[in-house]
Amino acid sequence: MEPARTQCASAFEVFFARLHEPHDPSAYEAIERLVLCGEEAGFDAATLIRMIDEGLTFEELFEVIESKMGCSQKAA
Repeated sequence: MEPARTQCASAFEVFFARLHEPHDPSAYEAIERLVLCGEEAGFDAATLIRMIDEGLTFEELFEVIESKMGCSQKAA
């Protein structure tokens, strides 16, 4: 099994490839925040990548994450 850091780095590379983002620090930070927020909402990196592959825009992806987080907070 790969170490978590290696898996995370690999997931970031997949995100960059899908989003056609340059490899600069601000893009890395944005992807990292997206993955962390997605995980808080219950989505793993593979699910987020699949959603992008299925045609969700970055904005739509954030809306899905935000909506799921809102529902989770209401239930708590």
